[in-house]
Amino acid sequence: MSLKRLYRHMNREIDQIDRFLSTRVHTDHPVIDAASRQLLDAGGKRIRPAFVLLSAAFGQQNDIRLTKVAASLELIHMASLVHDDVIDDATLRRGKPTVMERYDECVAMYTGNTLFGEAIRLVSEVDSPEVMQLMAETMELICIGEINQIQDQYDWSQSPKRYLDRIARKTALLIETSCAAGAIVSGASPEVVKQLRLFGYDIGMAFQMTDDLLDFTAKSFQLGKPVGEDLKHGHKTLPLFYSAEDGRFYERLSRVDSTSTPDLTAALVREVQQNGTLERSQQTIDRYVRRAIKRLEPLPDVSDKRSLIEIAEYIGKRKW
Repeated sequence: MSLKRLYRHMNREIDQIDRFLSTRVHTDHPVIDAASRQLLDAGGKRIRPAFVLLSAAFGQQNDIRLTKVAASLELIHMASLVHDDVIDDATLRRGKPTVMERYDECVAMYTGNTLFGEAIRLVSEVDSPEVMQLMAETMELICIGEINQIQDQYDWSQSPKRYLDRIARKTALLIETSCAAGAIVSGASPEVVKQLRLFGYDIGMAFQMTDDLLDFTAKSFQLGKPVGEDLKHGHKTLPLFYSAEDGRFYERLSRVDSTSTPDLTAALVREVQQNGTLERSQQTIDRYVRRAIKRLEPLPDVSDKRSLIEIAEYIGKRKW
């Protein structure tokens, strides 16, 4: 079963958000317009809009503001992907050429900035100071996370706390915000908003850790990019932290830099696949998933609560 099938009962709402996004990414500049549409047409799981809609089920209101909040979060996500690809000099995303590869680095950066700008415009139309504040903080922390990722490249001695802080800002925060914003706009109580926010954080951490795991276990055609890309680009992820506890592995890992040969990184990838750290990484993911599900226990038993639990369970076990 795919992730999108778990919220297929919202297909109409997700399709509506996609159509809405199509109208909002349009610009008068033909290059930025084409680049933005390339990102939108690439598809994706739309998990952030799904979390907005599912969290809104704990409130009483359901109107166009939910569509605008969901669309703004997807725009922020799309913008951060474009910027990520520039940082990593990535040529493929979901099996297709990145915006940077199709155009150039400058076009990619300004396309991302344009999407950020449209996200801000959308949030301003929601007319909620609380949501505006939440989104402003989210965008600021995402940018800090991106800068930290740049600074951490090829720093193989970085601490586990640095890694956790980075993925919290890079991935978990946007899912956390999706859950909180959906609940706020729907009029859910502060207690419900708090629990959904905590749920979003935990499941967002599990989501990124699973991505880190898949970089070593999935096939290239599943990832839409080569296997071992994180290692190649100098990103120390969870399996590498566990592997680096072995001094001999750490010594070889510390030799990896931007000029390393594919043979060195390929050998390290094979070792990670065989040294038991992938299973240990899965156990860490499972702990985050269990805690996320526990966050939902005090919440009312609305129908979409079960969907949130099923998505959490899927995220911890997904194969790609």
